[in-house]
Amino acid sequence: MASTKDPQGSTAVWYFVAAVFVLVLPNLLFPDVNLVLRIVILVAGVALMAVGFVHLRRETSAKTGPAEDDGSSRDDT
Repeated sequence: MASTKDPQGSTAVWYFVAAVFVLVLPNLLFPDVNLVLRIVILVAGVALMAVGFVHLRRETSAKTGPAEDDGSSRDDT
C-alpha cells in the first residue's frame, strides 16, 4: 500500500525502469543485432539513467529544502 505522506510519488524511478528496459530488451529480443545499433542502445540507456539521476537529485533536494539559511528571511526588529 502506498504511503499517504507523499501524495506525489517519485518519478525518477521510472527513468531507471525505462533505462533497464532500453538496455536489456533489445539485446534479449534481437541477439544478432548490429554492433552499431548495440552502441546506440547503450548510449540511449545511459542517457536515460543520467536523466534519472538528475531528476532524483532534484527530487531529493526539493524534499530536504535549502541546505543553509542565508539570513535574508530573518525579521530584525
